[in-house]
Amino acid sequence: MAITKVTEGVRTLGTGEVATANMATDPTNASNLSSGDVPLAQLGNAPATDLTPLEDDIAILGFKVAVNGSLAKYDLVDQTQDVFEDASGIDASASTNDIRNTNGKYYVGGTEAFPTGGTTTDYTVGGTDYRSNTFVADGNFIVAAGQSGDVDLLVVAGGGASGRQGGAGGGGGLQTFTSVAVTAQTYSIVVGEGGDGSNDVNVQGGDGGNSSALGQTASVGGGGGGTKGTNGTSTSTEGRDGGSGGGSSASTTVRTAGSATVGQGNDGGVNYADISNDVGGGGGGGAGGVGGAGTQDTGGGGGIGLQNAYKTGVNIYYAGGGGGSGTLTAGAGGEGGGGAGQIYNSGLATAGTDGLGGGAGAGIDPGTMPSGGDGTVIIRYDKNEFFSQGNLTLISNSTTAEAVPTKGDIVMTYTNGVGTAAINTDIKAYVSRDNGTTYTQFTLADQGDTGGHTILTSHDLDISSQPSGSAVRYKITTHNQSASKETRIQAVSLGWS
Repeated sequence: MAITKVTEGVRTLGTGEVATANMATDPTNASNLSSGDVPLAQLGNAPATDLTPLEDDIAILGFKVAVNGSLAKYDLVDQTQDVFEDASGIDASASTNDIRNTNGKYYVGGTEAFPTGGTTTDYTVGGTDYRSNTFVADGNFIVAAGQSGDVDLLVVAGGGASGRQGGAGGGGGLQTFTSVAVTAQTYSIVVGEGGDGSNDVNVQGGDGGNSSALGQTASVGGGGGGTKGTNGTSTSTEGRDGGSGGGSSASTTVRTAGSATVGQGNDGGVNYADISNDVGGGGGGGAGGVGGAGTQDTGGGGGIGLQNAYKTGVNIYYAGGGGGSGTLTAGAGGEGGGGAGQIYNSGLATAGTDGLGGGAGAGIDPGTMPSGGDGTVIIRYDKNEFFSQGNLTLISNSTTAEAVPTKGDIVMTYTNGVGTAAINTDIKAYVSRDNGTTYTQFTLADQGDTGGHTILTSHDLDISSQPSGSAVRYKITTHNQSASKETRIQAVSLGWS
């Protein structure tokens, strides 16, 4: 058979002259590419991968890491994130009406004008931010012009003082009031002082002073303790009436203890009937319990006070009764500032605690008879009671980009405290690359929820027309805020490229 030899240079094959079907290996089947690399230029028809969902996921994961670790604002490559664990990521001088909730870790727009007077303490209980104003002496509680709200009130009177040889002072009267309406004015606060101790064998311990506030019923001072009396038979051995009653003192018979004011405390304890100079004075009553009765040689314990958490959010005992004196054993003071009684010829009785309204412990000859503790007035309120809703402008501190960015990305979360915010109307977001001189607005899109917060995103916003710069900031604004619409900014992640 004849062989035809094709030599070089005979002719050039035209386009399409060799069909794919006539080739030993199909070049259109990618699986036949066993070696070599496809030039990048030949991949121009490959669809671009959409990284937007990944960017969103990275931001949300970053939020969760920050929250779990209680981290401050922190930076990634070409991205910064802030979940408002503190205020370090926000430019307070450029922001307006920026109120940071320390418990929920969010920003909301508005102004605060809290009442003044006394010593203020901020704390959070059950998701509610409280402030308390504590008075340990007379003063004024001032509600600013245009402000009003409801407050809770603790009023503790001064504790009763020690009688001589046996009878302890009663705790100051204690009352609580809730949802007391206050308006813009100055309220006079009266704090009762503790009663003065008596070294006169025929004069009972002094009663504590009354306390009052915000027009409520005055709390009555604790009753003074009974004293020795001439030959132990005088009526001065009886405890005095008060918020809580004072204990009775040494006598040849059991004497009458002081009675309490209804709703403010408890009765004092009675003495041991002295037959052979054995002393066992009665304890003073406390806001939470009666004073203990004296027994032979042993003073009665002071009545326990009552707990209240208005000052710091943690329960504190107030208005405990003083302990009675005894020949061998003294009565302990009631929890809540009650002073301890005295043992004959051993140490001294102790005074009631100031600021708690505790009754004084009872002394014995020849000791000095101590005084009752001063009372207190505590006013506490939800800080939202004195908060006026307003529109928020929240501007971040600047972050330096590695290169001049031309695009901006944002992922943020928010919640509706009250009402429902309209995206891009009631809540808006912006980015700047020239340190906040020029801003471009994002068009935000709702991407669902995470942890009860709504996710808003916007990607690849063109910022190339802004003046060149690498100091990147975000700005979040809320609008149309009122008592019926409160928009809370929970977290922000700003990216750039």
